[in-house]
Amino acid sequence: MAIQDPFEADMQKRLLIAMVLSMVIIYWLTPSPPPPSEGTIPPSEEISKPAEPTPRQPLIAERQQSASQAMRVEMTPTQAIPQITLLQNDNLSLRWNSVGATLQSAQLHNYDSGGAKVEIIPQALPQDLGQPLSIRTGDSLLDQILEGAVYEVEELGKANPRAPSGLTFYYQNRGVEVKRTIRLPAEGYLLEMETEVLWEGRPIPFTITLGPGLGDRQLETYSVDFAEPAAAYYHDGAANRYTVGDLEDGTVRLNSPARWVAMDSQYFTYLVLVPDGIKGAVFSSPRMEPLASDSEELPLIAVEVELESGISHAIFIGPKNYEILGEADTTLGELIDYGWFAFLVKPLSFALRLTYGYVHNYGWAIIILTFFINLVLFPVRYKQTVSMKKMAELQPRMKAIQGKYKKMKKEDPRRQKMNEEVMAMYKKHGVNPLGGCLPLLVQMPFLFAFYQMLWKSIELRGAPFVGWIQDLSQHDPYYVTPIVMGISMIAQQKMTPASGDAAQRRIMMLMPVVFTFFFLGFSSGLVLYFLFSNLFGMMFQFLMQRWAPEAAATSEKKAGSE
Repeated sequence: MAIQDPFEADMQKRLLIAMVLSMVIIYWLTPSPPPPSEGTIPPSEEISKPAEPTPRQPLIAERQQSASQAMRVEMTPTQAIPQITLLQNDNLSLRWNSVGATLQSAQLHNYDSGGAKVEIIPQALPQDLGQPLSIRTGDSLLDQILEGAVYEVEELGKANPRAPSGLTFYYQNRGVEVKRTIRLPAEGYLLEMETEVLWEGRPIPFTITLGPGLGDRQLETYSVDFAEPAAAYYHDGAANRYTVGDLEDGTVRLNSPARWVAMDSQYFTYLVLVPDGIKGAVFSSPRMEPLASDSEELPLIAVEVELESGISHAIFIGPKNYEILGEADTTLGELIDYGWFAFLVKPLSFALRLTYGYVHNYGWAIIILTFFINLVLFPVRYKQTVSMKKMAELQPRMKAIQGKYKKMKKEDPRRQKMNEEVMAMYKKHGVNPLGGCLPLLVQMPFLFAFYQMLWKSIELRGAPFVGWIQDLSQHDPYYVTPIVMGISMIAQQKMTPASGDAAQRRIMMLMPVVFTFFFLGFSSGLVLYFLFSNLFGMMFQFLMQRWAPEAAATSEKKAGSE
């Protein structure tokens, strides 16, 4: 099974190839100025760069007494019957197993997949891979006892369904005592938990397990909802991640304190949050034998989080909604990884949610936001029109200069004077040869930012627009919008002042075909942005044509008087 959704990976490749091809075409069509001096960009340190893998070490320090000595302690073992207990509120349904006091199921009420509630906890995984929120001490004999321990269960707050409800698990045997208390508020995705582990009456540190894996593979939307699986933690003001590939060479130990440690994916997460700081964690990638329907083994991610006995900690199980995460803890918003263009994505995302609050439709919110982006880019588009108009008027002079050197071979050093004369002509008439493609270059960061925003924002998951577009995070099922987008690109080129020779203009006409092909698989929200960006650009260009010729004529007159 793939680690990343193949469809999403293909989308990213298509977008990158489309941008590269566009830049190649623009560069090929642009008169060559003298080559700039090359420089190097020093590599920057990535905060999320994995530490050097180290052999797995026990998280819990060596005990002064061995487990065999503890076995001599007289203690009446807990006698209980295995049971599954349901704990739920307005947002969550949690099923707890009294065997090991582990979380067997966590379903989200407000998110569905093919008519079924989204399941956060993997189902039908082998016992030897570990169970979610199971307790370990680092001592093999004690862990063997706790793994099969059947806890007594006491339900809290059962008399008042609207009050915070909860469970208490208790187990004792041969010197070991464990008490786990869970409180779930009437609404929300954050559980409060206290776990106390005693050895001969003394508190000892322990670990709880996150994973292995995240999400039920039987869900229809699993490949999208739980794409890009990773383990994440928050340290020193930033979120850091380990993917399966980072853990291929072995387990990695986190020695620095962390505010939270999470099992992360595209749209959903569950994590341990300790405001006072998690002491340590171990990240690993166990592998499961393939199921009958799988052709290869399934790589997973698992995390063991070290806690002090009796410390209060929280468990968040829910969607990666920026507002919901922020309500749980102000640092959890860092779980949403917007990549290089986060500085653009975050304000765009805020503006999109703000606009949605008024129009209550994310499709229209995207269109309105696109209008304001084009309004901001109006001065750049104006300069583009003026520059291309000047370029068109200077074409006869450029051809005359090129005619003087056309019989010379390309390697003839005298041909360098042709470029110098062309650039001198541009300078004299105030023309920037890159002015025609500047708006496209300026728009590229917004395109990538919109792509990241629409792909990472769970608000767009299942958000309808109109008619046949019922999910803005998925591609147009009938490919109407990308085809119309390609037509709009052609119309926009027809409105643009022609520059270059006929062969160059024919090559430029290939760009709409290239973009249409690559945008067929992109999310309909992204295509909607680019389509209306073209339409608004055409509208502004129509208005600018009333002013650009005057500016060009003024510039031409000024150049002629020099």
